[in-house]
Amino acid sequence: MINTDFIHGEWVNLETGEKESGSLLINEEAYEFVNKESKAKRIEYLRGKQKKSEFEELAGRFTWTLSSTIKNINQDERFSQTEKTRIIFLGTFVSYQEKGSYLTHDNGNLIYKNKLQALLEMTNKKEFYKFYNKMLEAGIVREEVINKSTVKIKWSNTYNFRGTAPSSELKAKNLIKTFDKQVRELYQEKDNKGKKVHTPNNLYTLFMLLPYVHPESNMLCLHPEDSTDCQPLTIAEIAKMFGYNRTNDLKRKLFKVKFKDLPVFAVVSNANYTHILVNPFVVYRSNKAPNDALMMHFEDTAKRLLNK
Repeated sequence: MINTDFIHGEWVNLETGEKESGSLLINEEAYEFVNKESKAKRIEYLRGKQKKSEFEELAGRFTWTLSSTIKNINQDERFSQTEKTRIIFLGTFVSYQEKGSYLTHDNGNLIYKNKLQALLEMTNKKEFYKFYNKMLEAGIVREEVINKSTVKIKWSNTYNFRGTAPSSELKAKNLIKTFDKQVRELYQEKDNKGKKVHTPNNLYTLFMLLPYVHPESNMLCLHPEDSTDCQPLTIAEIAKMFGYNRTNDLKRKLFKVKFKDLPVFAVVSNANYTHILVNPFVVYRSNKAPNDALMMHFEDTAKRLLNK
């Protein structure tokens, strides 16, 4: 294709009288317009990249989980709601796939089997082993025995993983990011008397909703991955989906879940309907920075994390 904005050859420079050769721009006005448009897009891209970087720095390290896996956990009758929350919590400790997907502290130290009960803050040894053996039978964990007192725990990538996500899961929009420190803090937070702020059973209200988080708005939706069939869910519809007889019972549970006394859920209402937004610093699905409208609802969380 010939570019008609340029001519190629020789000409005389009328200011100097010297002969010159090369390519001459003859449609400078049009060229500048295209160039300015390209520059504006570049600036917009860089701003988006900076916003994303700032968000990721605030939110911290995340673990991947699969929407389909959470849906399966929701239906799995082998585990109680309390145990399902413990599975989500333990998943935040999985190491990178290339490092074996072992349960590991952030400093790189392995979490051995004999330390797991303390990490879960379970006081009943019998209850712990009942839960642990169920995870073994379900294939969530595998043991690598070094000796009697040293047993490494390998975590199933079907439940959680860290590192590069499979292209098939990216294409299917099946991925969910849960931010490790925030999830752990929700599980471990204590009040002034040393009592847990959240029970694992109450926290499950948050985790059961993960597959319904919309990738851009963080609103709870039916079919959130499908742009043509996505439908915002009302709080009444969510209550019905999860077997609550009264909408207010679910509402109370949702708003009991707080991160450092700040909301994990926000309400968006109009004259007829009430919809729910989820805090993007706890769970998020997009590869872009959260939009300004979403961040406005959780600005206090951003400030708290910034000053942490």
